[in-house]
Amino acid sequence: MLIVIDSNVWISAIVFGGTPRRLIEKIVRDGDSIVVSEEIFTEVRRVLSVKFNDFTADFENLKAILQLYIIKVDLGQIRISVCRDEDDNRVIETAIIGQAEVIVTGDKDLLVLLKYDEITIQKPTDFLNGYK
Repeated sequence: MLIVIDSNVWISAIVFGGTPRRLIEKIVRDGDSIVVSEEIFTEVRRVLSVKFNDFTADFENLKAILQLYIIKVDLGQIRISVCRDEDDNRVIETAIIGQAEVIVTGDKDLLVLLKYDEITIQKPTDFLNGYK
């Protein structure tokens, strides 16, 4: 399965653990792939540096550990404008370009969509529980 993890889930996994961390562990266990763009990683770094600076190195270490599970895509080939927040539109673009089946996010503006084309948008808990 190809999965996009939104920046808020990455941050929660690194800083707080819990369900977001279990989500990443499940992806690795199941042999799935994480589709990312530099824009998502840049947002994670920005938020960590502002709010949780002590965890910046942890993020870079996690990325290195997950290298075999990460598929990086370059944005700019398409432009989506369905969300009021441009960062949310970039998440959808990442999923489309990377042919992801699921976006996992805690962002209400994305979650309210439920789906975009054939891409399911879910909370980490719903993904872990197998809801489609």
